[in-house]
Amino acid sequence: MEKNKILAKLNLKIKDYNNKLEKILENKLFSFDVKNLLLSMLYKIENGYEDYKTAKIEVPSKDEFIENLLRIIKEKCLKIFLVKPGTSEAEELEKEHKKYKLDKENGEIICFPNELTILTAILEIDETMEEIKNLPYDYTSIPFNNFIKEGRIDSAREVIRDFNGWSWDIDVKRIRNIYSNFGYQCLLLLNGKNKILNINSELYEIALKVAMREYIFQKKDNKYNSNIKKIKKEKEERLELFNNKKEFLSNLTDEKKKCTKSIEKIDKILNNNDLLKKEYYARNEKLPNKEKIFSVSYLVKILEKERQTYLEKIEENNKIILPKEFIKEKSKLEKEVEFLNSIFIENSEETIIEMSKCFLKLLKDKIDKIKEENKQELVKCIYKIRYFRYIPIAQEKYVRDLKELNTLFKQIIKLLIKKAQNFKIFENLSEDEELTYQILSEVFDTKIINLENINIQCKLDENNIIVEYYDDTIIEKQIKIKKRNARLKKKVKLFI
Repeated sequence: MEKNKILAKLNLKIKDYNNKLEKILENKLFSFDVKNLLLSMLYKIENGYEDYKTAKIEVPSKDEFIENLLRIIKEKCLKIFLVKPGTSEAEELEKEHKKYKLDKENGEIICFPNELTILTAILEIDETMEEIKNLPYDYTSIPFNNFIKEGRIDSAREVIRDFNGWSWDIDVKRIRNIYSNFGYQCLLLLNGKNKILNINSELYEIALKVAMREYIFQKKDNKYNSNIKKIKKEKEERLELFNNKKEFLSNLTDEKKKCTKSIEKIDKILNNNDLLKKEYYARNEKLPNKEKIFSVSYLVKILEKERQTYLEKIEENNKIILPKEFIKEKSKLEKEVEFLNSIFIENSEETIIEMSKCFLKLLKDKIDKIKEENKQELVKCIYKIRYFRYIPIAQEKYVRDLKELNTLFKQIIKLLIKKAQNFKIFENLSEDEELTYQILSEVFDTKIINLENINIQCKLDENNIIVEYYDDTIIEKQIKIKKRNARLKKKVKLFI
């Protein structure tokens, strides 16, 4: 009876979402096929969302997720055209290795008739995501925000890409970008869905490098790449000057003299109308029509701004001469040069390992601080570690497959098991800690979506302990452990 009530409520909710979508579609000139595809997309999201939320933890509520999609469809999607396989439009997309095409300015989507494809296009056409500011270097803004956007879209696509309402099946081939997906998931799991935009840990420094490398090597934006190389060269040359203090101070003195002369020249022009007019005509002669200074009064503002810039430069140079500031500036420059050198190395497994180690150490610190009154936080961390172990880092390879992380994973899983038993979350199987670890560590590799459904049964044969793991009453896995002299509960429900 209770189950029927839950199903009835679920059906009412689906109907409610469908009604909202149908009201939006009444005012759209979409074809019958487009409307059906959107309704089918919504059904798949509804069908997989609870499992998606359970396995991943850090996701918006289902209402928030669907309401956001409905907003995008209403406000941003003015035209949606479906492409039939075999047509000239389909061939055009296939030539470009694309499944959809966007015209954001006109709110137009052209795509193949597939629920995941149209979900991706809808997510990408939206431009309302808050940009991350206060990054350490201006030139990192475009790559890092692009990196976060790509990761955010892949993260949202998971709901119908990897969850079908019955199982969790990670479709690595349909992840758009392995590196941005990995980096985004690390930031999301560590900081939570509401704080992902906060730049507040060393994990972001590594993510920044990953984002820059991705942009440089994958986007192939020649103008941007040339500019970064130019910045790198300038910073290296400036650092070289810092390393030769005598020459550096001499250059600063020369620079201050030049700034002082420029200020004197500007003052003369500003205090003499004839010189001001002469400067006005001289500058306009050299400028193209689009950039010409339209009045003498506007030139005055330009000159005053230039004068202020020279004054600030003199003040900056005076400050750098001070011993503490000199060391501070040099250290800052060394860090930036090191960063710029690091981004011209293509992404590799070493980057994934570096970021994973940082993530695990930071998460371990958080787990250490969890108190018994915050049991639910510990449960979330159990799910997060399980999810993190299954983040793809290549085709057929997950984070859990990296041998370099074995020690850290073992430390964290042991800590989680011990705390979960102390907090009366996990059943205590045995007094033997190592045996308990061998049995319960398998929980962090299971694809059983709801860990609270796990039942564990232990049997003995002549030489082994045979451990069976059940999803409620259905056996999912069996392992053998060399027999140990330890008392062991034979059948338990994992969560008390």
